[in-house]
Amino acid sequence: MRSSASLVLLVAAASLLGERTASAHHSVAFYSNEIHEIEGELMEVVWQNPHVRFTVRSTAGSDAGKLWLVESSSIFLRQRDGVTRDLFRVGDRVKVAGRRSPRDDSALLGLNMLLPDGREALLWPEQPARFAAADRLIRGSEQAADAAAENKGIFRVWLPPVGQASPYAGLPFRDTAIAARRSFDILAFAQSCEPEGMPRIAVSIFPYEFVDRGREILLRTELYDTERTIHLDRAAPPAGQPHSKLGYSVGEWRDGDLIVTTTLVNWRYFDNVGTPQSADVRIVERFALSADQSRLDVEMTVVDAATFTAPAVLKTYWQAYAGDINRYDCQADTQRAD
Repeated sequence: MRSSASLVLLVAAASLLGERTASAHHSVAFYSNEIHEIEGELMEVVWQNPHVRFTVRSTAGSDAGKLWLVESSSIFLRQRDGVTRDLFRVGDRVKVAGRRSPRDDSALLGLNMLLPDGREALLWPEQPARFAAADRLIRGSEQAADAAAENKGIFRVWLPPVGQASPYAGLPFRDTAIAARRSFDILAFAQSCEPEGMPRIAVSIFPYEFVDRGREILLRTELYDTERTIHLDRAAPPAGQPHSKLGYSVGEWRDGDLIVTTTLVNWRYFDNVGTPQSADVRIVERFALSADQSRLDVEMTVVDAATFTAPAVLKTYWQAYAGDINRYDCQADTQRAD
């Protein structure tokens, strides 16, 4: 039951992150649009990245006695919506709405949960209220920064807004790259919590932070606790530099923008749905700061003749964020019924 539901959630997450072109066929195969509601007792809470999970024992209707695995999104995304670990207690009577898996009749991709006190928690981003009045919906507070007053420039925490246009739409994939996704073991990937490489790690909905280290810039992201080093004191990798998941990045300031070129990448995939890339991939990022320092426009050009018929250009933006980058911990905080 757990394995199938993890697969459902990974595919849904891929769509949420903008990889609709890459994952549309998976979404049809692994979860449906059918919304199912259950009422029951909360038997287990697993507060863990990459997916928060709940086990609910149904106490009503024809499903009475059935155990359901309800999977939510990551800890960061739930906390961003105001949904925190302390809201859920084993033994609570709850009501849940979610999308059913056609592969596992005990699995739900959780959307909404009605808590015993009448408040409603969102289990997936950008869901409308379903069970409670709008004023009973648990909401997070967007931690927008006063970037102009702080005057930190690029060296701060940034947050990609949820709901912006997909940066993956219309990319010039080769047919062979699209076909190669069919052999990708998406189930094993979902279960592994394996850190991802470039360029995928640079296109997420988790916070990022630039840290000034003089001749280097550290670019951190909460996703997998990843840290990239951008070298400002050289124009190319040193001789004999090995390949790695994140590759080797060199940077320069050009007309106020930060330009970062990354090569020597041995991460096998362009994305998290199995699109392959070669070790010859070359990635150029441009980070352009707005005049009021509240927005960072991000443009990434990926050149890889094995994957694309032409340079692939992805565009997105980040907003100045007053929050911090937290630890991305794959260890479970689990509470179970006796």
